[in-house]
Formats: sequence, C-alpha cells, structure tokens
Amino acid sequence: MQKILATLALALTLQACNTVGPRQCTLPPTAVTKPTVSLVDPITIENLLRWPLDGAAGRDKVVAALSRLFEMKPLRASQSSGEGPVRLVDGHVLSFAHVRNLSGDIDIGIDAKSCIDPDWAAAVTGAMLNSVDQDTHGVDRGKQYDVTGNAMALRINTTPVTYRCVTAIHIYPLPTERP
Repeated sequence: MQKILATLALALTLQACNTVGPRQCTLPPTAVTKPTVSLVDPITIENLLRWPLDGAAGRDKVVAALSRLFEMKPLRASQSSGEGPVRLVDGHVLSFAHVRNLSGDIDIGIDAKSCIDPDWAAAVTGAMLNSVDQDTHGVDRGKQYDVTGNAMALRINTTPVTYRCVTAIHIYPLPTERP
C-alpha cells in the first residue's frame, strides 16, 4: 500500500510539472519560498514634500500614499477627502487630505501639535519664501513658501503671526500653455 501511495505522489508531482519523466520541477512558491516584496517608500513629511517635485508620477505617489493613510471618501465628481488625525512613520500627524483628480490639486493639513519647522521644509524642497503674507483684506494668513519642479508646484503654508509651524502642503500642476 505504501508503494502505491509513493507512486501516486510521484505521478501527481510529475503531472504538476507537465512531464512524464523525471526532471527538475519548479513548484509554485510557498509562503516560505516567495520572493520578498520590496518595501514601499515610507510615508513621511519629507517624502510628501519631495515626491510632487518628481512630476505626475510623484503626484500619483502622494495620492496613493494618502489613500493608504486615510479612509478617503468621495465628494463631488472626481474628488475625495480624508479626515485625520493620521500619524506618519516619522511621528508627524496629518489632519486632513483633499484630492481633486480633475484639476490634479492636493491639499494636506498638518496637525498644529506636529509643529514642522518651515525653514526645514523649505530646505528639503528648495522652496523660496513668497513675499505675500496677508490676504487681500490685510489679514495675516501665515507665510507661504513656493517651489516648482517637473510641471508641478508645491506651496507650504505656515501658522499666522508666529510663522513657526507648517500648517498645510498644497500640490498642484503648473498651468500649461495652450497652442
């Protein structure tokens, strides 16, 4: 009986390899032999600042990261929103994310307690201080730092009055010239 079972097991193995004679058989990978999957880039404030400057592919990376972090809810046509707080691997906390797929705009809120130094954020991205720090009504809305790269723009907003912390990151495609 054992000889029959051994023969049957050999026949089934050879059949799985689509052969009738002995040869090297590569069985499907098991949990032990599966190749390791490369880890995705960690979702950090630094990466959320850098990725958009890689162009459309970087913007898509930000959208994918936000979708993994937030429970994005659909709004109007091709828009989605996620409410925080959501803690990143670097310890910083996001308060919200809004993605507008038709325009390509992304807004990311940074929790006030997660104070990110705007000078550091500007250094990471190469952003320059925008000279405007008041709206058209003369109200201080905080400072803005701007940078562009690969047809994408990135704006970093700070807290009003003190300008000590980043409050939001805005990502949007640069306007294209029409022929």
